[in-house]
Amino acid sequence: MIKVKAPSPIFLESNQSEHAILLLHSFTGTVRDMKLLATQLNTAGFTCYVPSYKGHGLMLEALMTYDTDQWWQDVLEGYQFLVEKGYSKISVCGLSLGGLLSLKLAEHKPIDSVAIMSTPYRKDDAGLADRLKYYGQRMGDLIGLEQQEITNQLNQIEDYTPELNKFQLMVEDIMSKVNQISAPITIKYGEQDDASYQTSAQYIYEHISHEQKEIQGYKLCKHLMTYGEGHIEVEQDIIAFFEDYE
Repeated sequence: MIKVKAPSPIFLESNQSEHAILLLHSFTGTVRDMKLLATQLNTAGFTCYVPSYKGHGLMLEALMTYDTDQWWQDVLEGYQFLVEKGYSKISVCGLSLGGLLSLKLAEHKPIDSVAIMSTPYRKDDAGLADRLKYYGQRMGDLIGLEQQEITNQLNQIEDYTPELNKFQLMVEDIMSKVNQISAPITIKYGEQDDASYQTSAQYIYEHISHEQKEIQGYKLCKHLMTYGEGHIEVEQDIIAFFEDYE
């Protein structure tokens, strides 16, 4: 049986720039979501830090001992880490839940620029629960658990419903404040993803009140825009965006 340990944060430092980028992964994802993009941004001269959310990368029952409050704290600690490193410019880049937390960070902290991908403007319990079911089955299969033990963990998802409700409330709160974001922003979605993400991207774009904003769809991309078909174009465009506001 494979032993599972919590993923470590990724820190790629560059001496070429005073500009650091905080990269935030998805719900039930890991720092791996952002590793390739972080590497490319670092090669382009940016310092990159990818924090790991508590419970992510561990078994389902471990993940469900945490909720959005702890993951928001992980983001704040990541931001503070870069502040204490002395970076004069800090940007944020996130995927899905990471996109939501990127918006939230830009609503609460001085952020120079924002890039978000596959970011929902609303969430429902059913969709979140399905993500947990997929995650629990995949992790159980990965480490060789008996199906009965996997099923036992999946049955605990119902008890996590209050935390899923909290997730929805967090999304609503973030969306109610996006007009407060003053940093330049790029909003990206995959055209092979569920159509709701294009709707979400358009909603966020329309509710950002300043002019330094852009929205772009990618014909080949699915939800995980940092990997798979189309990811190279996404990387190039995100690098160019952050260079424009260097």
